[in-house]
Amino acid sequence: MRNLAGTVGLALAVFGATADRPGTPDYAYVAAPQYDGAAWRSGHERFPKGAAVMVATAQGERKLAADFYASIDPAVSYDGSKILFAGKRTAAGTWQIWETAVSGGAPRQLTTADTDCIRPLYLPDGRVVYTRVLAHGSEIQVVPLAGGAEPETLTFVPGWYLTDDVLHDGRILFETNGDLYTIYPDGTGVETIRCDHGPQRSGARQAASGDVIFNVGKRLARFTPALAEQTAVAQPNLEAAGAGAEVATDRWLIPLRSGAARPFHIYDWNRSSGQRIELNAGAAGNAVEPVVVAERVPPRDFPSARVPARTTGNLLCLNAHESKTPMTGDVATVRVFTADAAGASVLLGQTVVEADGSFYVQVPADRPLRMELVGRSGAVTRAEKNWFWMRPSEQRICVGCHAGPERSPENRVPEILNRTTVPVNMTAIPGLTK
Repeated sequence: MRNLAGTVGLALAVFGATADRPGTPDYAYVAAPQYDGAAWRSGHERFPKGAAVMVATAQGERKLAADFYASIDPAVSYDGSKILFAGKRTAAGTWQIWETAVSGGAPRQLTTADTDCIRPLYLPDGRVVYTRVLAHGSEIQVVPLAGGAEPETLTFVPGWYLTDDVLHDGRILFETNGDLYTIYPDGTGVETIRCDHGPQRSGARQAASGDVIFNVGKRLARFTPALAEQTAVAQPNLEAAGAGAEVATDRWLIPLRSGAARPFHIYDWNRSSGQRIELNAGAAGNAVEPVVVAERVPPRDFPSARVPARTTGNLLCLNAHESKTPMTGDVATVRVFTADAAGASVLLGQTVVEADGSFYVQVPADRPLRMELVGRSGAVTRAEKNWFWMRPSEQRICVGCHAGPERSPENRVPEILNRTTVPVNMTAIPGLTK
């Protein structure tokens, strides 16, 4: 432990110097001797030798939480006055979520879990969303800033999750299964951004334009709301560590490096002109996770429609024949599955798919779910590979099977609702429900 603490101290001393930063806004970042941004996907530490959140201003730099062994993952409040971070008081402790004033003062602890809590973000409704790491995976949770309430879990499928950003419309942007997903702050509406099973995507943030910028390997790419496909981002011929922090239109603070043997440093980069100023020139350690310390417009506050008295979810499919990719074979029925404690599929039931492709089912809430489309011969025509979930009282409508969230439905009443408005009940779980 003595060697690790000494290494962290060296990194902080190096980063403590005032950088040449003409016109660069105040910002916070993480100084770290070692950084592996992908380590969380296998349950390992992104900052294995410790780290510290630094606040950089025109007057110099200072450590945000001076009496902590380590601090990471800064997130600035919407009024620009406070910062969330994940911190360890001691080397042997767990990461917990803390809040402190930008100007200084004693940090306030927001989580008291027995496992690591990382990547906090402010929600516009006065809560904080973060990632809690478990023994064999992670989950997304929220807590009120005021404290006193138990954390609420939003994810109900085993796997590795990491919170990335809060979008302008109030949804939470996160990573799992090598792709980018969104979810509302009440845990409803989980879906991929594009549903295209594309390349490994990570480190995403939303720009003021609405574009979502993210890493694909060592390079940056984007999703633009008006386009259904990923497009490239003009950038320096260097490796990027996440999308960075937007300063203004086409201007970003972004961590870059020129090779795997070199550390990431933060650049003040103008995307249009290509001009970039290295803010940590000559430093021996990494500088990553930049955030601008300034007031900004909060996202929209999402009004949840969940009803406490209802304990199941309803799913309406408008047209199971609709697909982004060609579907080979006919569709006669749909099977709905959940997972048991060991992760094995358990059949909840099956029902007929109407001639127009519609079906309507009621499913158990807060459990893994997936579906299969089956032809008249009994052969599976199309099957989901990944699990999803629905919250209690959630009402979901999907356009089609693997159609993608950018598709709009036809303006017509589905045949299943002309026949009945009562969903097929698939809430009894064989072997698990008494």
